[in-house]
Amino acid sequence: MAIEVIMPKVGLTMTEGTIREWKKQEGDWVEKGEILFVFETEKVTIDVEAPESGFLAKILAREDEVVPVGQPVGLLVKEKGEQVDVTGEMPEAPPRSEEQGAANHGMEATGGIKATPMARKIAKVRGIDLRRVSGSGPGGRIRASDVEAQLEASADEPVPSRAAEGRLVKLSGMRSIIARKMLASKTETAQTYMTISVDAARIVEARDRLAPIVGETAGVHLTITDLLMKIAASAISRHPIINTKWTEEGILWLDAVHMGMAMALEEGLIVPVIWDIVGKSLSETAKSRAEIVAKGKAGMLTPDDMKGSTFTLSSLGMFGVEEFTANINQPESAILAVGTIMDTPVAVNKQVVIRPVMKLTLSYDHRVIDGAKAAQFMKTLREFMEEPILILS
Repeated sequence: MAIEVIMPKVGLTMTEGTIREWKKQEGDWVEKGEILFVFETEKVTIDVEAPESGFLAKILAREDEVVPVGQPVGLLVKEKGEQVDVTGEMPEAPPRSEEQGAANHGMEATGGIKATPMARKIAKVRGIDLRRVSGSGPGGRIRASDVEAQLEASADEPVPSRAAEGRLVKLSGMRSIIARKMLASKTETAQTYMTISVDAARIVEARDRLAPIVGETAGVHLTITDLLMKIAASAISRHPIINTKWTEEGILWLDAVHMGMAMALEEGLIVPVIWDIVGKSLSETAKSRAEIVAKGKAGMLTPDDMKGSTFTLSSLGMFGVEEFTANINQPESAILAVGTIMDTPVAVNKQVVIRPVMKLTLSYDHRVIDGAKAAQFMKTLREFMEEPILILS
């Protein structure tokens, strides 16, 4: 009897996933708990373990296929060579509107051409007419391999021998998501930038004094980032225009501040979320941050962990970066880029002294936030950082 391998539901909001890679081929033996395939959602890539030990008798959903939650994607059998009664075709997905289908699956709203998102992307870049490509996927859907085969068949001349040599690395699901979001951030928002320099002496002092307390109550190490996220949230509470989203119907003003925390993994950049950070104590914030980092490094973050942020903080200070700008994490209206703390000569009471200085750069959507409003927020942010006790007032 065949054992179904299904598309799992990871998080409350997931409805479908895209198969990115099968770790086993048909006929291979698979141990229970061994990684069998990898899929992606709009937010993250997920490794899926084999539910039982057995031979992979049939792959029902190939790479680049979009599969609804709960749908079988493969079949396992206990005995090698055991026959399974399948056609290899994926059942039809529930009916969708033309607009939704085009947005979610890369299906053209007109013309009836069915193609995976990767196939459509390659065709666009290489100038291939998908109407000339024969699809090998279920229902005649065009896969990336079909487009590549068409490219090889239609090549008129060989690549010159003097062409630069290199190594092509196929885009991972996460890298494709990052590329899409970053391009949209640049083309769909009116990004504008504003930088301030902050005397970080008091924030460093506060971290040093509070670290033992947080360590005792939360069992984690307090970081400058923890303090910055709390301070930024307090400044946003004074300037709620920063905590908004642009919509076609108007500007959406959000009640709670859900802090996105830009985090770099080997696979790429992700933005997990600390929910309702204003309502959390400093110890709770530090603990949430530590848990997010641990889950990220272990590859255990779910789509729900990266959903719903209203403002994002991105820090590269630990790498010695002095100043940078960050792309807005849509659909948010602003993101704060934090540089390293540097001993810098500054004028104080007409005397040149050495002070620890940090540069903060706000990227904001000028469709939503005017320059004066952004400046007021940055002024409050500087005041809170240079006198952290003010966030208690």
